[in-house]
Amino acid sequence: MAIAERVLRYSARVLQSSFLDYGRTITLSLESGTSVFIEFPAIRPADWLQFSPGAITIAMTADLYHDVYHLLQTEDPVFCTALDLFGLQVGAVHTELDLSLGEPTGEGYRDGSLEALVVRARAAQQTSAG
Repeated sequence: MAIAERVLRYSARVLQSSFLDYGRTITLSLESGTSVFIEFPAIRPADWLQFSPGAITIAMTADLYHDVYHLLQTEDPVFCTALDLFGLQVGAVHTELDLSLGEPTGEGYRDGSLEALVVRARAAQQTSAG
């Protein structure tokens, strides 16, 4: 799991292959040492988010490649969030989130928003650690 983790480095590839169903990839190196491999197939597979020790694989549809690459090129810092929590899966490359207020009482963040999931994931992580 990566929770709003800073991207230290990235590499991008455009390739043609007879054995892959995607032609573009981006690999991220995160602050924790985790590597994130993002593939961009035409159709997102059912198992689009996978976790293994020290590595995360995310499949985003091909139309998102330019958006992800643009963020990496133009923004600093850039973060990655990849989690499977409360039955919701998220794979995201994003700018810094404003979590300084935490999750407000009452309405809170919009249900399913990235901010709400990050706040909940951090709380769950602290609960399981302590």
